Amino acid sequence: MRSKVLIVVFVVLWSGEVRAEQRDDSIPSFNGYVLESPVSGVESMNVVEHYSTEFVQDVTVYEKPGEPLILDAVPLKTVRYRCANGLLESIQLTYKGRENREKLLSWVEENYGKLPSKERRIVSQVMWHGEKLLIMLTYNRSNDQGTLWFVSPSLHREINRTTGSIPD
Repeated sequence: MRSKVLIVVFVVLWSGEVRAEQRDDSIPSFNGYVLESPVSGVESMNVVEHYSTEFVQDVTVYEKPGEPLILDAVPLKTVRYRCANGLLESIQLTYKGRENREKLLSWVEENYGKLPSKERRIVSQVMWHGEKLLIMLTYNRSNDQGTLWFVSPSLHREINRTTGSIPD
């Protein structure tokens, strides 16, 4: 149920983002994990959630026990891997604090492309678009928490597709 809520939040937030063009997404990956690749070879993953959608029979969310929860000196609350029919669809990192949002924004800009300076201000969502990789950084001031997503656009569309909403 929690992932379904996250999907709704992801789709709702999608409309009000700041965008930056990404430099290169020829290998859509993060931390050694390549999006759209099979996760069957990844050892020691624990299932956090499992469900199906109208077009994807097997959506599974994993965590990897013992995995370091830090990115560029930012402590992370969780790192989760969502798979669609055995293929890695997204990686979600959660964090706390405005300062950490700024550190993560700088890290993403260094690795995926800069935002125009006027758009670097605190906004609820910033997105980098590539053909094979979408990166989204969110921050909620009211609860001082945020997420950093690395997403396969094509698998994400499949998970969220419903009959009649997307023409075949």
